[in-house]
Amino acid sequence: MEGFADRLIDRALARRSRVVVGLDPDIGRFPAFLRAQLQQQPTEAQLEEVVVAFNQLVIEATEAEVVAYKPQAAFYEQYGLAGMRALQRTLTLLRERGLLVIMDAKRNDVAHTAGAYGIAWLAPRHPLFDAANPWQVDALTLNGYLGSDGIVPFLEVNPEAGLFVLTKTSNPSSGELQDLFLWTEGGERGGTVAEKMAELVHQWGQRGVGRHGFSNVGMVVGATYPEMAGQLRRLAPQALFLMPGIGAQGGSLEGIVAGAGPQGVGAYAASSRSLLYPFRPDELADAHWSDRARARILAAAQQLRQAIHARLMAV
Repeated sequence: MEGFADRLIDRALARRSRVVVGLDPDIGRFPAFLRAQLQQQPTEAQLEEVVVAFNQLVIEATEAEVVAYKPQAAFYEQYGLAGMRALQRTLTLLRERGLLVIMDAKRNDVAHTAGAYGIAWLAPRHPLFDAANPWQVDALTLNGYLGSDGIVPFLEVNPEAGLFVLTKTSNPSSGELQDLFLWTEGGERGGTVAEKMAELVHQWGQRGVGRHGFSNVGMVVGATYPEMAGQLRRLAPQALFLMPGIGAQGGSLEGIVAGAGPQGVGAYAASSRSLLYPFRPDELADAHWSDRARARILAAAQQLRQAIHARLMAV
């Protein structure tokens, strides 16, 4: 199998898209028709079915417009076993359709624990049984702030898998740590913590550069910081950027442009709330909710895809 970077870029070029859909189920924002099924003594089975039904609708509506899907593990973990069963069924749906999956789990730990996380999410086979790993995804988000021994085990589990390392995150308080300057042994001010992380990502990625010139080791860079995105692109020219923040967090298309690189294929907008919930829940209260929800979600995905493509073409 080809490396993740080449597979992602192939889809980006074929679909003229740089959009990644975040599959983050928030029951409070679901269509009222689905929420009504959970109002009176809901069961775990009902909760599982509601989450899977909504995810399937989103996937069916958007699969021709986007390059990958990014479930956020926390949004399933919060619903206990029902949520985790819904996540596994969602992964199966995506796999059956041949769609790329980026698991947003931000895993990291000391080396032996990082290796176990890597086996859980990236290994093609089950560690004990002669069976495919039902949890395997194409790429995984990581927290790299334990250094190399928390990253290398993921590379060793599956060198073809994609890794996106937190570098400059989109949240407002990210600067409390990531914008701090480092100092050299000679007492001179160096780059920021985020810039140092970009340099490490570039080093980690050298073992997996594909035919498009990009590595399987990329970075999470908030679209809310376009100037920083440009600087990080210079420090890590072969890293793919997964860029949250477009939409609900106020990120602009300029961040995507800054991170895209000279080929225009280096940056991908990860959007969740603005694509999943382009409606008021009470607008979708009757049995015809799915058709209207599908149309709204498709329109939102098309609008974002077209806006990014047009902006990249204008550069």
